[in-house]
Amino acid sequence: MHSLLGLSLRLSRTGAARHQLYHVSRSLNTKGSVQPNTATPATKTDDSAQAPATESPSTDEKPPQPSPTKAPHAGEPEEKIEYIGNTRFPRPRPKPRRTITPGDAVGLDAPAGKVEHTPLKAQLEQKWRDVLSPEKNLESRAKIIREIGESHFQNILDLRNNGDKLFEAPAHLIPAIKAKFLPNLEGKTLTGANIDIVDLCRGKTTLLTVEFVKFAEKHTRSFINVFEATYMGNPKVQVVQVNIEENWAKAAVLRMCMPYVRRAIPKHRHSTYLVHYGGVESLRSNLGIANPLIGYAFLVDSKTRVRWYANGEAVQSEGINMISLTRELMRKAK
Repeated sequence: MHSLLGLSLRLSRTGAARHQLYHVSRSLNTKGSVQPNTATPATKTDDSAQAPATESPSTDEKPPQPSPTKAPHAGEPEEKIEYIGNTRFPRPRPKPRRTITPGDAVGLDAPAGKVEHTPLKAQLEQKWRDVLSPEKNLESRAKIIREIGESHFQNILDLRNNGDKLFEAPAHLIPAIKAKFLPNLEGKTLTGANIDIVDLCRGKTTLLTVEFVKFAEKHTRSFINVFEATYMGNPKVQVVQVNIEENWAKAAVLRMCMPYVRRAIPKHRHSTYLVHYGGVESLRSNLGIANPLIGYAFLVDSKTRVRWYANGEAVQSEGINMISLTRELMRKAK
């Protein structure tokens, strides 16, 4: 009998301890959020009383909206946003296309002189002096920073976002009093002769085309085909095509491909097709060549002044204007 009473006492004490431990754990789990209700819960007396309703998620809640984007300034392209689920992935804005105003004069203020040929020994000595010169080092740093900001990939993005035509050429010539002179550049013709483009253009009305990559050939060819369809065989006009390769590695490949170039170019233009190897930064800045992946065409009068220019692939109106403007230049050259 005594053993049964002791066992029941121990069980009651164990149950009370477990009940107290349960309330302590509940208070620890809810600490810092919602304080536990210490009031003694009311005893359920009515069987028909409803249980407290649990809070159900509202179906009227709207999904999180993306944060509004900052409106671009005037002239800047809009920011393109992509979404994967509710995640926002903004694309970087392409830089505004740099170009000149159609009809503005391009070139040099004074006639270009002869291209100077410096001996190799003098070039090495000048290079060594530039290395030791603090001013030249600062200029070299500025050039490197400028080249980093104008990478080849930015030119590709410019083509993808804006197309392969900067603007449509105007329908009038640059007035002779405002026109500037063509910068000089030495190149090697397909016949093997070294010649300056200024000497080649002097005395004739010239359609001068400039290309830097294979992609630009279709642009320059569109102007040349229209021009030759009207003026081929005329001794007062000519076509001068300049192929420029600034990268030394690509220049080595182009040298090996010269036999293919000779077969692709008609023989009557071998003496006016020039190839130049090396940098032409000053030429590009003076002629307003913003993107070297595009082909450019210039009408040059007999005094080597740039009187009209176009870019990209020729549209019908540009071809018609080019023919009429060439006729006007021929008439004024008499």
